[in-house]
Amino acid sequence: MASAVVALAASPALADTAAMVAARSQAAIDGDQPPSWWDASLPDEVQRDVDRKGKQLAERLGLDDPSKTDAVAKLVSDHYGKVWAWHQGIDPELDAAWDAWDAARDNTGGKEKDELKALTVMTEQIDPIYAEFAPQIDNLIDGLNELVGEEKTIDLLDRVTRSPGAPRTYNAYVEMVPQMTDEEKAIIWDRMAQARRDSMAAWSDKRVVKIFKKYKVRNEFSLDYFGYGYQKHYRAWINRNK
Repeated sequence: MASAVVALAASPALADTAAMVAARSQAAIDGDQPPSWWDASLPDEVQRDVDRKGKQLAERLGLDDPSKTDAVAKLVSDHYGKVWAWHQGIDPELDAAWDAWDAARDNTGGKEKDELKALTVMTEQIDPIYAEFAPQIDNLIDGLNELVGEEKTIDLLDRVTRSPGAPRTYNAYVEMVPQMTDEEKAIIWDRMAQARRDSMAAWSDKRVVKIFKKYKVRNEFSLDYFGYGYQKHYRAWINRNK
């Protein structure tokens, strides 16, 4: 395991942190040198798909002003057009990173999960890849906040990420470990809110689940670090809810 971790850490291609990648991507956009996915032309069927998605999500907000509904629909449609275009170029690299994460956490056939290796893959591969798209997520959320306010923006994000769902997953943690302090709960919630935000880079529901899972793993480590014992509380919670 140690050699694999060293290899990951030593690779120049993986040297940049997520924050560095996000800053570089934002600087390119601000400098009128955006990445190719920023203004990509979409195939007709994809354009129809993202237009339909934008319209449905906007209508479900129940806005009183039709012009705002149309503006939200366009903003969301444009966003998912960029999501699709970004994935066309990044998916080979992203799929390989998720495969490495899955392999580290595979416990089939008598194998043990290597959570340290999985954490390394998450930090040095998965997070920096998604960070390239972070400026567009910021662009979407800022635009939604300006159009409809924070409450409706969160409503829309919760609809997109309803499974697993940030509030639902957070509430499960609180039910599992009700003795958490307010400070500890805030740490757990902040990760779920970040998972919800990061999931706006996902093209499929399956990847929404994966993004949430990597934050859930971090929360499980935190519950152990807080001294509660995640597995003990998880098993008790499962038994209570049978």
